[in-house]
Amino acid sequence: MIDTLDRIPPENIYLVNPARRKRLPFFDALVPAGFPSPAENYIREKLSLDELCVVHPDCTYFVKAVGESMTPDYIYPGSILVVDSVKLVFSGSVVVAWVNGECCVKRFVRKGHMIMLESSNEKYPPIYVHLGKDQFRVLGVVTFIVSKPPKYVRLSGWE
Repeated sequence: MIDTLDRIPPENIYLVNPARRKRLPFFDALVPAGFPSPAENYIREKLSLDELCVVHPDCTYFVKAVGESMTPDYIYPGSILVVDSVKLVFSGSVVVAWVNGECCVKRFVRKGHMIMLESSNEKYPPIYVHLGKDQFRVLGVVTFIVSKPPKYVRLSGWE
């Protein structure tokens, strides 16, 4: 049976440290997926990933994802999630939630008097939260996902 929560252990939660921001070169050129263009290596400015990904530094933290319940939303095991705890939650938001003593990342869907926490991987059934009965709290909205590029090899034509 598939564990529906994909529990996020506490050691996978990190605070944002705004004092350690570092600007990195931002190349103002489109990157073609086909052929590279060497004429387009123009640096527009320095860019800080913190400034790009963190709107509320005092209310933002990072979470390392576990499990495969959200892989269709590009959240892979080991992905780093940027989580804003003051961003408003809407139906359809991807959130980090606390459910009956466990932490998980799911899509938040309001269903009448219940909350459905939906995995994007259809192999994982949704979690129905009964307000007033279950212990439940949204800890924040996932605003960015930092992942390594997926490993993919096209085998046809090379055999």
